[in-house]
Amino acid sequence: MTKTALEQAQPFTIKAQLQACSSKEETFKTLVTLSKSLPRLSEEEKIEDNKIKGCESAVWLIIEESNGLRHFRADSDAKLMRGVLVAIVSLVEEKTRIDIQQMDLKAELQELNLSSYLTSSRTNGILAILSQLQQP
Repeated sequence: MTKTALEQAQPFTIKAQLQACSSKEETFKTLVTLSKSLPRLSEEEKIEDNKIKGCESAVWLIIEESNGLRHFRADSDAKLMRGVLVAIVSLVEEKTRIDIQQMDLKAELQELNLSSYLTSSRTNGILAILSQLQQP
């Protein structure tokens, strides 16, 4: 089985890339670059059951489990949000359900240097994504 771009992504690398950004513009460019590594979901996968409620943009998240490890596929209709999804998913990809539930994902997200992009409406969507990631 070939690993997806997200499975190959090293969370510390993505985190380091985002933390190295010294301006909002640089962070934006990094997020857009990251968004290109996120494989698109098919139209058949973009169903209501996979859609995250509360997001400003349309966001879909599919959680799969194999050998006790969780794998995530995600998509959005917004390029910036796709980059944010890559960053978020890199934190939890190939971890167990219990490990993910025990993580402080809000704290992890704060370390990614994304605060200038997290408006109040976008923050609500991000919190909905984090909640979905940590569901049993």
